Parts: sequence; C-alpha cells; structure tokens
Amino acid sequence: MKGRYIILGCVALALLACTHSDKTPQEIAPLRVKTLVVAPHDSSAATRYVGTIEPERETPLSMQSAGRVVSVEVKNGQKVRAGQTILTIDNTQAMNALRSAEATLKHAQDGYNRVKSVHAKGVVSDQKMVEIESQLAQAKSLYAAAKQQLAECTLKAPCDGIMDGLKAEKGQTLIPGAKVCSILDVSSFSVRFTVPEGEIKGLTGERISGLVECAAVDTVLPIEITEKSVTANPITHTYDVVAKIKGGKEILMNGMVAKVMIHGGKHPSSEEIVVPAGCILLKPEGPTVWVVEQGEAVRREITTGGYLSSGVRVTSGLNPGDSLIVEGYQKLYKGCKVVCN
Repeated sequence: MKGRYIILGCVALALLACTHSDKTPQEIAPLRVKTLVVAPHDSSAATRYVGTIEPERETPLSMQSAGRVVSVEVKNGQKVRAGQTILTIDNTQAMNALRSAEATLKHAQDGYNRVKSVHAKGVVSDQKMVEIESQLAQAKSLYAAAKQQLAECTLKAPCDGIMDGLKAEKGQTLIPGAKVCSILDVSSFSVRFTVPEGEIKGLTGERISGLVECAAVDTVLPIEITEKSVTANPITHTYDVVAKIKGGKEILMNGMVAKVMIHGGKHPSSEEIVVPAGCILLKPEGPTVWVVEQGEAVRREITTGGYLSSGVRVTSGLNPGDSLIVEGYQKLYKGCKVVCN
C-alpha cells in the first residue's frame, strides 16, 4: 500500500513538472501610437482662420402689436424697397379704436370751437376754457395713438435690401417684439472670424490685410480688417474680428463658410514651439504630454503660454526634435513600449 502512494506521488510530480515546463513568459505587445516631431513654429506663412460671410448690414424686423397674419406680400430672397409692405395682420380692433378716437376728437373739437366763441365775450370763465382745451388735447392724443396702432398692423421695409428669414404664414399669430424677418444690405460683404487671445495683439497696425477663400463660389478676394472685439469669449478665449471684403457682392451670400488668410501684423516668434491642443493632458500638477524616449512612453510636464490658431504655445518642457505622441495616448502608462506610426 505504501508503495502505491509512492508511485502516485511520483506521477503527480512528473505531471507538475511537465505543466511548469510548458509555461513560457509572455511579452506585452507594444502599443501603437502616432507621433509628431516637435519643431519651431513657422510664422513665415499667412495666419489662417475660419470665418463666416455676412452682409454689410442686417436689419431685424418685428411686429409692435400682436395679431393674426392676413397677408404676406414678399418671399425670402426677394429684393424690397424702403416702405414696401411685407405683411399685414388683422386690423379690425385697431380700426374700431381709430373710429372711436376720431369721433371723440370731433366731439371735443366742436365743443372747443363753441366755447371759444363765447369765451371772448366773457360768457365762459377762463377755468372752463382751460378744461375744454385739456379735453381737446387728450382727444388728439388718443386719436394719434389709435392711428399709430393701426399703422403697426402693417409691417413695412425700413430700407432697401434682400428679404431673409421670413417664416410667417397666413393665419399665424405673431407676438410683439419677436423677430419676423431680416432685411440684408448686400451692397458689400464682410467676413467674421475668431482669433485666439494669444494672437489678437498681433493684429495691430493701421491696415491689416489678407485674403478670403470661399469654396462655395470658388473665389479668393482681398480683405481688410475693420473691427476687433475688445472682450474675449469667456469659454473659448477668442476675440471676434470683422474684415471687409473687397468685391464679390455678385456671388457671395450670407452664411457662407470661408478661409481667412491674414498677411502682416505681428505673429508668434519662429523660435516658439506650438503643439496640437488635443495631446495636452490637464493634471492636478499641471499640463503634461507624452513623448517617446528609446521606444518607451514618458510623461513630460510642460508650461503653456496661450492658445494660437494652430495649437497651444509651449514655453518649457519640450525641445525641437522631441517625439510627441498626438494619438493613442489614452492607454499609455509609464514605461510602456510603443510603436510609432
């Protein structure tokens, strides 16, 4: 019996040895990432932005009185002249109010004329005359208000231009103060674009010019900056800039997307390093990036110096020639092996 246990033990040891010998260390496959070689910022080319085409002026229109639309006289894209009727709302109540005010005014005017003729003879006191004059002035005021209310039932174009954004239909009830449509002055066009806070100071000088490229109409036109906002967007930290487009009024349209290329002005130094904003990780200790050193991923602390249209300015932590990881950094850990695309 004892010999049987010895044999079973030897078999178990043999099986264990075989199992152990089959195990071989498995190497962790390196992670695949995309890298970018850090280089000084190239400021020799024109600075580029993305903007939107807009007309010289846009005049929004709204109704001063509430009412149901009874007629719409124009369509979107149609040329309108100053004073031309755009739409009208039901004026029944306004007309009745005007007729009542007109009757009141006529009665007050007749009373005033009768009293005035006898006041000169001393039959009517001065106090009574003042009372009659007050009633007449009040009647005139009510008549003028009723007349204005009737006029507000008709929406007219205040200037020449192109009708845009008109959505009112017959039978629809309009709300006072709500935008009904706009009239566009298309005698000329501008392009509106945003500039990062790190570059707005560079757009200095009396005349900053450039080009605007609009793919929708396959054209490139010269521009000149005319407006610069002095207050930044609190979320994007950018400033609105408007540049007047020279020409193109026959082909450009409101809302077209355009590429803006600015020549002139002061731009970032060619010695500065600018990296894509997406590869910067914000940690409690500060901004960091991943770089490749001898085939391994290494986290590097950096110092940033503001946003540019081409990325984020890095003032310390990176050097020209560093291999910066710009894609695939989400799964990295210290010392992991990486393969660069």
